[in-house]
Amino acid sequence: MLNLSTTLFQLKDQVLRRPIQIHDIYLGSQVAEDENTLHFCYFYKQINFFTYIGGVAQSYQPLAMQRSAIKKSLHGEIDKITYKVDNVNRAMTDYANAIDFRNKRIVTRLLYRDYLEDSVNAKVVFDGIIQSISFEEGSMDASCVPIISSLAFETGWPYQINCNAKFGDTFCTVDKNSSANRVNGTATGGTTATLIDTNKLIQPDDYWNIGEILMTSGSNNKARRKIIDFDQSTGTLVFDFEMNFSVSPGDTYSVFRGCDKRLKTCRDVYSNQSNYHGFHAIPLNESNL
Repeated sequence: MLNLSTTLFQLKDQVLRRPIQIHDIYLGSQVAEDENTLHFCYFYKQINFFTYIGGVAQSYQPLAMQRSAIKKSLHGEIDKITYKVDNVNRAMTDYANAIDFRNKRIVTRLLYRDYLEDSVNAKVVFDGIIQSISFEEGSMDASCVPIISSLAFETGWPYQINCNAKFGDTFCTVDKNSSANRVNGTATGGTTATLIDTNKLIQPDDYWNIGEILMTSGSNNKARRKIIDFDQSTGTLVFDFEMNFSVSPGDTYSVFRGCDKRLKTCRDVYSNQSNYHGFHAIPLNESNL
């Protein structure tokens, strides 16, 4: 039998006892665990621990999710931190478009691998909200600020031309589920990149462009894709990237109209200019002329 030296035992203990970073991301309720709460750990395998809210036993799935150092002001207040998720594909981009991450809560804790038997063994290092997310090639960054922070700043809409509201929210007021903006149907054909429905998809060309499709049955059940083109003559929706499986006759779906946040779309397509939350009257500078 191989005998390990004292040094090797110490190195092994350091690996086993090193701190592990776990994250609870509340995409639904912000004050309770629900089906939209995500649980991840920055580790090479699953960790079984307890939720931040309620202390209920929970499995934390491994994810390459790193965070920046926590910097504090002269007053001891956390300014902001950035989370980075590697190996992100197009499906994650569509997920982020479908589930608005803005103003959602994220809690990060540290714990030791050999102290997993009690929820009190974890230390909260950050409790905040997601301000914005951005995608680079193969990764996603989330900029976050603490829930309780300095009050020495002004709040409000970002000063930009495009609309700041999320399509269909209480600021936008457009009803995404109205008969004009949503259709539930059954595919009569398709491929991995298209869905055909000659019965329900009879709207004018490009009607569903910049919208979204949600598969509700079949091999692609629950998959979401953006719509980049719609052809009325064939009842064909074209996806921004392929499904994992080919769309088959009989697969059910829901398709929703979308918005590109431009004043022209808000005014001409939805007659909703009075609820446009962009600063479309920003004066031009010389470089814009």
